Amino acid sequence: MSAPALSDPVPRVVVQGAVHAYGERRVLNGVDLSVKAGEIYGLLGPNGAGKTTLMRAIAGRLRLTSGSVRTADDRRAVGYVPQDIAVYPHLTVRENLEVLARFAGLQAGAIKASVARVMADAALSARADQICGTLSGGFQRRVNICASLLHDPAVLVLDEPTVGIDIEARDAVHGLLQQLRQRGTALVLSTHDLDQAELICDRVGVMVAGRLLVEGAPSALISATFGEDQEVVIALRQPASDHQVPALMAEGLAVTDAPLLWIGRAPARTINVAALSQSLEDAGLQLREVRVRKPDLAALFRAVLDRAGAP
Repeated sequence: MSAPALSDPVPRVVVQGAVHAYGERRVLNGVDLSVKAGEIYGLLGPNGAGKTTLMRAIAGRLRLTSGSVRTADDRRAVGYVPQDIAVYPHLTVRENLEVLARFAGLQAGAIKASVARVMADAALSARADQICGTLSGGFQRRVNICASLLHDPAVLVLDEPTVGIDIEARDAVHGLLQQLRQRGTALVLSTHDLDQAELICDRVGVMVAGRLLVEGAPSALISATFGEDQEVVIALRQPASDHQVPALMAEGLAVTDAPLLWIGRAPARTINVAALSQSLEDAGLQLREVRVRKPDLAALFRAVLDRAGAP
């Protein structure tokens, strides 16, 4: 998806040389990053890569050891949505947001209109008087996001905004993020949902060990990394035995975290599915599926981690 045309070319977020350490352990190692108005930027990386630390620094929740973070206005212009859902379970949706609006420093006369606005944006108006403790995780997640929007921030930072919710709730959250994007909000989010990151993010950055290793539009990164290669996916009915593994490796296949799934890459013109299947069956492997597909963001993610020697 291309970003909307916006008149302001100045980035809403600029991070330069971000370094942060907890004692002797460095979690950020010189990160540079910028995000424009009307752009969704996805931070990808394994656990412990430094994503949450970087986002907390952008949101003004953490002071860097060195380097700088600049946002469009002051830090009050940044909304932050942590991974953990934080609502008062005994209060209604409306009551939660009214309380949180006061905590956010909104003037009393502006609270009612602000709460109504964010509930409408998140399709929560019909549940305004429902007790939050009775809501599903997906609806609670939407309330959590609404709390960060009460002061109409220019920048919104979200840590795993769709973790632990079902597909319908995830799609509703993504719809809300697209609305904000169209209005010119700069959005920075971390996610392990690579399929959705490929779908909604204008740009992504892959972090490993506190460094931003690659950055760009998902389609451009995938094309630059794989060219005309296709992925060959082998799904087995049972794990390969020690004497069967060499047959898979000889075909350029490598095992994934799932022992029944092996993946390789090759130029499309050289892939012969029938011959490959026969070769593997001759080695005694029981095949459930042989599939050829275009590399996606998950493939790019694996390639970056492999180059970095990350586990």
